[in-house]
Amino acid sequence: MRLLLFALLIIANTAFAQDVVKLSGKIQNPLSDSIEVSYNDNWIAYYPKEYYAHIDKKGNFSITFPVPHSIYLQAEIKHGNKVAEVIIKSGDNLTMTVNAAHFDSTIHYTGKENEVANFIARHTVEKGRLNQYTQKIKADMIKEPADFLSAIEKEKKNEIDFLDKNKSGLPQTFIRYYTMYYQYYNYFFLQQYPQIHEMAKFKRFTDTVPEINYSVIKEMPDAFNDSFLSLPPYLLYLTGVFEIKLKAAGLGYLGKDTLKQRRLQDSVYKLAYTKLPDKSGEYFIAQTLYGGAKYQLLEKTERQFTDFKKRWPGSSYLPMLYKQISMAERLAPGQPAPDFDIVTQDGKRMKLSDLKGKVVYLGFWANWCRQCVGEMISERKIKDLIKDKPLEFVYVSIDADTATDNMLIKKYKMTGTFTHTGGGWDAKEINLYGVQGLPAYFLIDEDGKFAVQNAPAPPQSTELILAIEKLFKE
Repeated sequence: MRLLLFALLIIANTAFAQDVVKLSGKIQNPLSDSIEVSYNDNWIAYYPKEYYAHIDKKGNFSITFPVPHSIYLQAEIKHGNKVAEVIIKSGDNLTMTVNAAHFDSTIHYTGKENEVANFIARHTVEKGRLNQYTQKIKADMIKEPADFLSAIEKEKKNEIDFLDKNKSGLPQTFIRYYTMYYQYYNYFFLQQYPQIHEMAKFKRFTDTVPEINYSVIKEMPDAFNDSFLSLPPYLLYLTGVFEIKLKAAGLGYLGKDTLKQRRLQDSVYKLAYTKLPDKSGEYFIAQTLYGGAKYQLLEKTERQFTDFKKRWPGSSYLPMLYKQISMAERLAPGQPAPDFDIVTQDGKRMKLSDLKGKVVYLGFWANWCRQCVGEMISERKIKDLIKDKPLEFVYVSIDADTATDNMLIKKYKMTGTFTHTGGGWDAKEINLYGVQGLPAYFLIDEDGKFAVQNAPAPPQSTELILAIEKLFKE
């Protein structure tokens, strides 16, 4: 999986009716004249909702924003360079006071459901943000199976002990939410352990996993429950549970055996239909379709989508799936690559279509994306092996910081055609090419048409070179 494997970490349900949360308060020593609340209310992709309020000269603010009905949401309150984590629920009416000079330690809430908000504020001061739990577990991945199981149980117990000491006044619904939050995170990391342990041990990527590593999967039950669909770790657990259990049973695939890979994916798909409760199954199949539309054969995606519409004809996921599959159709091999303007580093203006007659390897990147920069550097080897051929490497940065881009290009002696979108994730080029994570690559033939559905990344140097060589007409 690529850079944005953990983009599903903070997600919530759009299928519920909408309600509102009210947040007001006063900020001492404000750092700016505004405050922002953000959260994600989409199960399938990461599209955060953002709401702003003005802070007056006395430090007062008030903001009312919509949220899904009757579920807990992880949200962030941002002020200047400070961020407060909070868990909210429809109907909450909170008043926050904080001294921005001592942000975390002075946050306090009053009003409806203040007990939950104050619990999270206390957790930040004493134990850190909720997502720091994942960092603690990742550090345990180096341990051998038995020690790993003991370590993650200990980490979970520490969190539950904190809850027991501070649960006065907390609703039972939140206590259950908090408890299952860590239970499902542990299940999720059991899934990650077999491969990540090997990578941590040898400090390199590997898809070879010893059988002993799968022993931890015996500790992960089938714990499917539609009532946990607003719980981010439950969705993470759900997404990988069938695949890892099949691998643990010896039905996985190794390396580049695409036949075994397809069989594994087909088995996962069938298990989801037969074993998951209705809403969990609807999410799982929708998420699988959305994530796979750009990478698997279009005919297969369309068959799966037909099955999905028969099973869940009124699904709230349908608009996003239609959009994603439509995008996959536009980006399919043989379709024309969308044209866009290019302004090179030396100010030359051109269009992508001006490069017809050449094979184009198109990459989207940003200077903050270390994987992007590393892969761009590694492309030098490919360029050396394909000399004197009509091949152009085009790099499109989504970052507005052109100075840092140029510094990196010069520092690492990168070659190619470099340009910027100027619009970040909202740029026209991003939408035209359906870029949903970085880095993203596209291979375009000499006629200006997409050559393959899923272009190999630079680390797949052999596959990439073979794919490029096939496209030269002479």
